[in-house]
Amino acid sequence: MLIRKFVVDNGKARRTALNWRTAATIFLSLTLAACGQAESGKTMTTTLESAKSKVTSLQQEITVMVPEDLVISRFANDVSSLMRCDGEQKKWTGAAEIELAPGIDREVFLDKVRDSIAGRDGWKVSDDTDQDGGRRVDILHDDGTHLLVSFYDSPETLRVAGFSACFDFPEYEYGEKY
Repeated sequence: MLIRKFVVDNGKARRTALNWRTAATIFLSLTLAACGQAESGKTMTTTLESAKSKVTSLQQEITVMVPEDLVISRFANDVSSLMRCDGEQKKWTGAAEIELAPGIDREVFLDKVRDSIAGRDGWKVSDDTDQDGGRRVDILHDDGTHLLVSFYDSPETLRVAGFSACFDFPEYEYGEKY
Protein backbone atom coordinates (compact mmCIF):
# COMPACT_ATOMS: atom_id res chain seq x y z
CA MET A 1 0.00 0.00 0.00
CA LEU A 2 1.41 3.41 -0.91
CA ILE A 3 1.10 6.26 1.55
CA ARG A 4 1.90 9.63 0.05
CA LYS A 5 3.18 12.26 2.41
CA PHE A 6 2.48 15.87 1.50
CA VAL A 7 5.47 18.01 2.42
CA VAL A 8 4.14 21.50 3.01
CA ASP A 9 5.49 23.84 5.71
CA ASN A 10 2.07 24.98 6.90
CA GLY A 11 -0.13 22.14 8.16
CA LYS A 12 2.44 19.36 7.65
CA ALA A 13 1.62 17.57 10.91
CA ARG A 14 -2.15 17.70 10.24
CA ARG A 15 -1.75 16.29 6.74
CA THR A 16 0.58 13.53 7.95
CA ALA A 17 -1.93 12.53 10.63
CA LEU A 18 -4.72 12.62 8.04
CA ASN A 19 -2.69 10.36 5.72
CA TRP A 20 -2.12 7.84 8.52
CA ARG A 21 -5.83 7.84 9.40
CA THR A 22 -6.71 7.42 5.75
CA ALA A 23 -4.24 4.55 5.42
CA ALA A 24 -5.62 2.88 8.55
CA THR A 25 -9.18 3.29 7.26
CA ILE A 26 -8.26 1.79 3.88
CA PHE A 27 -6.48 -1.12 5.58
CA LEU A 28 -9.45 -1.89 7.82
CA SER A 29 -11.87 -1.51 4.91
CA LEU A 30 -9.84 -3.92 2.78
CA THR A 31 -9.54 -6.39 5.62
CA LEU A 32 -13.25 -6.39 6.37
CA ALA A 33 -14.56 -5.97 2.83
CA ALA A 34 -12.38 -8.71 1.34
CA CYS A 35 -14.61 -11.32 2.95
CA GLY A 36 -17.24 -12.60 0.59
CA GLN A 37 -19.46 -15.57 0.01
CA ALA A 38 -18.43 -18.22 -2.44
CA GLU A 39 -21.20 -19.96 -4.36
CA SER A 40 -20.91 -22.88 -1.97
CA GLY A 41 -21.81 -20.56 0.95
CA LYS A 42 -18.34 -20.73 2.54
CA THR A 43 -16.85 -17.49 3.80
CA MET A 44 -13.78 -16.63 1.80
CA THR A 45 -11.16 -13.89 1.62
CA THR A 46 -9.70 -12.97 -1.73
CA THR A 47 -6.73 -10.64 -1.94
CA LEU A 48 -4.67 -9.48 -4.88
CA GLU A 49 -1.92 -11.90 -3.85
CA SER A 50 -4.17 -14.95 -3.47
CA ALA A 51 -6.09 -14.20 -6.68
CA LYS A 52 -2.92 -13.70 -8.71
CA SER A 53 -1.33 -16.82 -7.21
CA LYS A 54 -4.33 -18.96 -8.13
CA VAL A 55 -4.17 -17.85 -11.78
CA THR A 56 -0.41 -18.14 -12.18
CA SER A 57 -0.16 -21.54 -10.47
CA LEU A 58 -2.81 -23.05 -12.75
CA GLN A 59 -1.15 -21.46 -15.79
CA GLN A 60 2.14 -23.04 -14.69
CA GLU A 61 0.46 -26.40 -14.16
CA ILE A 62 -0.96 -26.29 -17.71
CA THR A 63 2.20 -25.08 -19.45
CA VAL A 64 4.40 -27.78 -17.91
CA MET A 65 2.20 -30.36 -19.67
CA VAL A 66 3.94 -29.38 -22.92
CA PRO A 67 6.78 -31.78 -23.73
CA GLU A 68 10.03 -29.87 -23.13
CA ASP A 69 11.49 -30.90 -26.50
CA LEU A 70 8.69 -28.92 -28.22
CA VAL A 71 9.30 -25.68 -26.31
CA ILE A 72 11.10 -22.93 -28.21
CA SER A 73 10.40 -20.15 -25.71
CA ARG A 74 8.26 -19.39 -22.67
CA PHE A 75 6.66 -16.17 -21.49
CA ALA A 76 4.42 -15.47 -18.51
CA ASN A 77 3.18 -12.19 -17.05
CA ASP A 78 4.35 -11.67 -13.53
CA VAL A 79 2.94 -8.14 -13.35
CA SER A 80 -0.14 -6.70 -14.97
CA SER A 81 -2.60 -3.84 -14.75
CA LEU A 82 -5.86 -4.66 -13.03
CA MET A 83 -9.31 -4.82 -14.66
CA ARG A 84 -12.51 -3.54 -13.11
CA CYS A 85 -15.12 -5.71 -11.48
CA ASP A 86 -18.08 -4.42 -9.47
CA GLY A 87 -17.60 -1.17 -7.53
CA GLU A 88 -14.07 -0.84 -6.17
CA GLN A 89 -13.28 -4.47 -6.92
CA LYS A 90 -10.61 -5.41 -9.43
CA LYS A 91 -9.26 -8.57 -11.06
CA TRP A 92 -5.73 -9.50 -12.04
CA THR A 93 -5.13 -10.64 -15.61
CA GLY A 94 -2.17 -12.34 -17.14
CA ALA A 95 -1.14 -14.71 -19.86
CA ALA A 96 1.37 -17.50 -20.25
CA GLU A 97 2.56 -18.38 -23.74
CA ILE A 98 4.80 -21.06 -25.15
CA GLU A 99 6.16 -20.84 -28.67
CA LEU A 100 6.23 -24.40 -29.97
CA ALA A 101 8.27 -26.44 -32.38
CA PRO A 102 6.18 -28.53 -34.79
CA GLY A 103 4.83 -31.78 -33.42
CA ILE A 104 2.24 -31.10 -30.74
CA ASP A 105 -1.16 -32.70 -31.26
CA ARG A 106 -3.40 -29.78 -30.31
CA GLU A 107 -6.55 -31.84 -29.79
CA VAL A 108 -4.82 -34.40 -27.57
CA PHE A 109 -3.18 -31.63 -25.54
CA LEU A 110 -6.45 -29.71 -25.03
CA ASP A 111 -8.19 -32.97 -24.06
CA LYS A 112 -5.45 -33.58 -21.49
CA VAL A 113 -5.88 -30.07 -20.03
CA ARG A 114 -9.67 -30.43 -19.92
CA ASP A 115 -9.57 -33.87 -18.33
CA SER A 116 -6.93 -32.95 -15.73
CA ILE A 117 -9.09 -30.15 -14.29
CA ALA A 118 -12.65 -31.34 -15.00
CA GLY A 119 -13.10 -33.40 -11.83
CA ARG A 120 -11.73 -30.84 -9.40
CA ASP A 121 -13.99 -29.37 -6.76
CA GLY A 122 -15.32 -25.94 -7.73
CA TRP A 123 -14.06 -26.03 -11.32
CA LYS A 124 -16.14 -26.21 -14.51
CA VAL A 125 -14.42 -27.00 -17.78
CA SER A 126 -15.92 -26.71 -21.24
CA ASP A 127 -14.88 -26.76 -24.88
CA ASP A 128 -15.46 -23.58 -26.85
CA THR A 129 -14.05 -21.80 -29.89
CA ASP A 130 -11.83 -18.74 -30.07
CA GLN A 131 -12.39 -15.71 -32.33
CA ASP A 132 -10.77 -17.57 -35.25
CA GLY A 133 -12.93 -20.66 -34.85
CA GLY A 134 -10.18 -22.74 -33.26
CA ARG A 135 -10.84 -24.95 -30.28
CA ARG A 136 -10.44 -23.39 -26.84
CA VAL A 137 -10.80 -24.90 -23.37
CA ASP A 138 -12.60 -22.63 -20.88
CA ILE A 139 -11.79 -23.22 -17.22
CA LEU A 140 -14.00 -21.45 -14.68
CA HIS A 141 -13.92 -21.64 -10.88
CA ASP A 142 -16.89 -20.91 -8.62
CA ASP A 143 -15.03 -17.85 -7.28
CA GLY A 144 -14.79 -16.32 -10.78
CA THR A 145 -11.20 -17.33 -11.64
CA HIS A 146 -11.24 -17.94 -15.42
CA LEU A 147 -8.61 -19.38 -17.75
CA LEU A 148 -8.76 -19.78 -21.53
CA VAL A 149 -6.44 -22.32 -23.16
CA SER A 150 -5.92 -22.23 -26.92
CA PHE A 151 -3.40 -22.38 -29.75
CA TYR A 152 -2.43 -19.77 -32.32
CA ASP A 153 -0.47 -19.98 -35.56
CA SER A 154 2.51 -18.06 -36.93
CA PRO A 155 4.41 -19.01 -34.89
CA GLU A 156 2.63 -21.94 -33.31
CA THR A 157 1.88 -20.84 -29.75
CA LEU A 158 0.02 -22.21 -26.75
CA ARG A 159 -1.71 -19.37 -24.87
CA VAL A 160 -3.18 -19.64 -21.38
CA ALA A 161 -5.00 -16.38 -20.62
CA GLY A 162 -6.07 -15.91 -17.03
CA PHE A 163 -8.47 -13.67 -15.12
CA SER A 164 -8.57 -13.81 -11.34
CA ALA A 165 -11.51 -13.73 -8.99
CA CYS A 166 -12.58 -10.21 -8.01
CA PHE A 167 -11.09 -8.65 -4.89
CA ASP A 168 -11.41 -5.32 -3.11
CA PHE A 169 -8.72 -2.82 -4.06
CA PRO A 170 -10.08 0.74 -3.82
CA GLU A 171 -6.65 2.44 -3.82
CA TYR A 172 -5.82 1.20 -7.35
CA GLU A 173 -4.84 3.92 -9.79
CA TYR A 174 -5.25 3.19 -13.50
CA GLY A 175 -2.03 1.98 -15.08
CA GLU A 176 -0.39 0.64 -11.93
CA LYS A 177 0.91 -2.90 -12.33
CA TYR A 178 0.88 -5.67 -9.75
